Amino acid sequence: MVPGPANPWASLFPLWKNWRVLATCYSLWVLFLLYSYWTAKQPVSVWIWASVFSAPLTHICAFAFIAPLPWILPRRLGSPWNFILGFILSGFSCELVSVLLPLIDGWLYTQAHIKFDQSRLMGLYVALVGPGMMLVGGLVAARARSEELREASEIEAQVAKNRLLQSQIHPHVLFNALNGLAELVYKNPKAAENAIRHLSDLLRRIMRASEHMRMPLGEERMIISDFLALESIRLTNRLRVVWEWDDALDSIEVPPLLLQPLVENAIKHGIAPSVPGGELILRARTQDGMIFLEVWNSGAPFRRIEVGNGIGVRNLRSRLALAFGTGASFSIGPSGEGTLACIRLDAIQVECTHETAKGLGG
Repeated sequence: MVPGPANPWASLFPLWKNWRVLATCYSLWVLFLLYSYWTAKQPVSVWIWASVFSAPLTHICAFAFIAPLPWILPRRLGSPWNFILGFILSGFSCELVSVLLPLIDGWLYTQAHIKFDQSRLMGLYVALVGPGMMLVGGLVAARARSEELREASEIEAQVAKNRLLQSQIHPHVLFNALNGLAELVYKNPKAAENAIRHLSDLLRRIMRASEHMRMPLGEERMIISDFLALESIRLTNRLRVVWEWDDALDSIEVPPLLLQPLVENAIKHGIAPSVPGGELILRARTQDGMIFLEVWNSGAPFRRIEVGNGIGVRNLRSRLALAFGTGASFSIGPSGEGTLACIRLDAIQVECTHETAKGLGG
């Protein structure tokens, strides 16, 4: 599902985003009228001043905002009814406006005691300005519709790419977990049975997460808890987990499976190869308007070629760029006697749910 425009007024009045151009046109028009009256050396009254500033405003608003509206309103109807209804509404409204514009200007001229042919001016407006507004409005509405479809296509492409990246993570998790289970089948059948149950819970949560573009960080915490329970059966006391987690961050919404690949890498490349195992520290904290999600592990030393080029890390970088652009960054490297992987998120770019996720593993 593609989200609609954030500002409904922008969809009804597409030229509003070009207000600087419209303001420039208005200013130049007013200056031209002032120059014309000055060179003609005509007496200028308060009514002339009112006409100088009001006429450009009413005409620009008519062409920029009123003319496209009849074409935009029926855009949700199927073809050809959207065009037929838009043409009828445009013809009626544009001709009505083309009658009102000379009436407004004519009233100001009358108050200024300027003689002119009101009926001839109105006839010219109906014959020229009305059809001109219909044409301009149709072109503006067509361009706005084209931009709307282009933006929708870009969003669809981003959603599809994000889901593709997530779908690459799921079999990757399953593959690594099954490799670990294979070791337990012969060594400890009872532990293998428990591991299968944890794997079932883990995959159920991952499948549920894959249905959403964002989810509460607390759900990610539960996924990691299931994954660590599975790994603890395989590694026993060689895996020592420490949570330094700010519970207040459980309610923020982020793309799913941000930390799970980092936890998996920490165990695969750092703790599992080490004979005594190692310590895994999971942090979620805020500082200076930023949210930090960190995974630190001791054990085997950091190797950039092995860790930095894995499927999970590559996908993580791509998904952060899709979701946050420049509002997020990721780094991984040596830290003290271990390895630190850190995701930094701009706090204003994350979303908060109304209720904090409950029942999270700690």
